[in-house]
Amino acid sequence: MEPDGEWGPAVDENFMPTIGYDPDTTLNQIWQTIFGIDGQVYIYVEIPTDIHRHGLPKVPKPRRELRTVSHFEEYLSPFYEPSFLTEHILMKPGFDRINLSAYNPQPIAMTPSLNWIVAKLQTERVGTEEYGVLRTPVIEGDTDKTERIRQKWEETLDKLYRHQIPCRPLTLMPVRAPETEQ
Repeated sequence: MEPDGEWGPAVDENFMPTIGYDPDTTLNQIWQTIFGIDGQVYIYVEIPTDIHRHGLPKVPKPRRELRTVSHFEEYLSPFYEPSFLTEHILMKPGFDRINLSAYNPQPIAMTPSLNWIVAKLQTERVGTEEYGVLRTPVIEGDTDKTERIRQKWEETLDKLYRHQIPCRPLTLMPVRAPETEQ
């Protein structure tokens, strides 16, 4: 990349799309991605390609006049020891690709590299909670399987809801970066 140069937006086609939730098996696939950066450039991530993503705090989407926001740099996630600051969780529907852009703020040309760590995970749906009402998955047309799933997950779902089982909530939805002036 040339000094003050831009690259992207681009989608890495090496990632195959995940398989979305299957109500017949209650299984789902998600991607967990973490990347390390080599090169003092700014890396911008969008998931899906029209929603800007960065951790906290929520900051505006970059533009030509405002480059220093919403980016990851090498010190945040070194190439050989990627940190979970660059962790992204992708799940269908809607989040099967990562869109990347880069900007070189340095006065010299450089060729940045990303070191991807990818885990493809299969999850089983335990149930849902809405306004304190807990529901285990329902298999349409198969009451026996629905009952087996209820027996398997009802107690676990209740303990998760009451915070009796430790868990780490995942943010599967990207944050929206409001357009604000700084």
